[in-house]
Amino acid sequence: MSKIFDLIGVGIGPFNLSLAAVSEKNTALKTHFFDQKPMFQWHSEIIFPDSDMQTAFLKDLVTGVDPTSPYSFLNYLVKNGLFHSFMNTNRNVVTRKEFELYCQWVTQKMPERLSFNSRIETLEYDGNFFVIGNKTKKYKTKNICIGTGISPKIPDFAAPYINKTFFHAKSEFLENLNVNDKRVTIIGGGQTGVEIFRNALKEKWGNAKSITLVSSRPSLEPLDESAFTNEYFSPNYAECFFSINTWQKKSIVNYQKLSSDGNTPTYLQDLYNDLYLSQNVDRSPVKFKILPYRRLERVKKNKEQYELSLSNHFTQQKECLNADIVILCTGFENNIPTFINSIKHFIQFDDNDCFLINRDFSIQWEGHEDNKIFAQNFSRYEHGIFEPQTSMMAWRSAVITNAVSQQEIYQTKGFVPNFLSYESAEWA
Repeated sequence: MSKIFDLIGVGIGPFNLSLAAVSEKNTALKTHFFDQKPMFQWHSEIIFPDSDMQTAFLKDLVTGVDPTSPYSFLNYLVKNGLFHSFMNTNRNVVTRKEFELYCQWVTQKMPERLSFNSRIETLEYDGNFFVIGNKTKKYKTKNICIGTGISPKIPDFAAPYINKTFFHAKSEFLENLNVNDKRVTIIGGGQTGVEIFRNALKEKWGNAKSITLVSSRPSLEPLDESAFTNEYFSPNYAECFFSINTWQKKSIVNYQKLSSDGNTPTYLQDLYNDLYLSQNVDRSPVKFKILPYRRLERVKKNKEQYELSLSNHFTQQKECLNADIVILCTGFENNIPTFINSIKHFIQFDDNDCFLINRDFSIQWEGHEDNKIFAQNFSRYEHGIFEPQTSMMAWRSAVITNAVSQQEIYQTKGFVPNFLSYESAEWA
């Protein structure tokens, strides 16, 4: 344990992988990142052939702050002989599988700073350093960064029923699913639910008797990716948003929901076309139905089927739906990793037991100011709607790199102003 790191990251998803790549520019920094998985994987269970990213390919791990980085998506294309063929596709976005392959390629370029198959289990703080450990070794570091990702969000009343015919989409049960002659119900009308609905119609898992999509939203609502809305995903807006009163933030972020959690418009158009052809041209025997304004309230198992109690917020009626297979597309949630428990009493939380986060993405805590705990994807209601998304990860990595370096390695503010001006009506 003689070597002292400047930063240790826990978790190697896109966010901490971006930080590993971006922080390399400061060659004086000693960094290392750990993950319990055997290799880089990014929601592999719910990557389908028609699954696309919802951000432009230039918003990769590094390009937003360092377009000359060897870890850019463009360099990945060049080094793998794909550049010209890719440009001929005339795409602005890549598939989620392509993005995962790109990230895996990046991990192969920095093996000395990434440790897979290494679960961090312990954390100690001695007043000057963190001591972080896995099963075999301990490491001393000045700073840490939590990037442990998200986990499936399952309603409490549904949790007792989890098994191979009632499960969250992000699970091994989806890969081995057999829906032949089964009534399938998908709960959730976001992008994951819509993709599973469409792939079920295409008989990816067999020939279902019926396929029902249940959504609490009024419709299958599209992602708002218009130019002015996209200014939410910019450093200038992030700086403005962080500075406003805390009590304002949640309502603003909730209002902006469809700029982050809507369905890809072209995907919805393709799905609508599929449904039209299936029903009116191909005369498919598979029955399908989309139920908006419905919220799942209770589950009851009756022999081999599930009785789903729905609340219809359009008619204000209660409804019952029977299904043989239920797939929950009910989103994800952040969980504070258990290795933090040993220092949890030093950490500041808000009324909802969420970290209080500083401007530089460090957690407010009672330790020495030179020892910081950074957290990625924990501050949607502190920094803004961009926080869970990949579109601003390079910029956030630059902010953290500057903080760890205690100097400006990257420009992170002072950009050309946005067209929407939030802070002052006065002319400069």
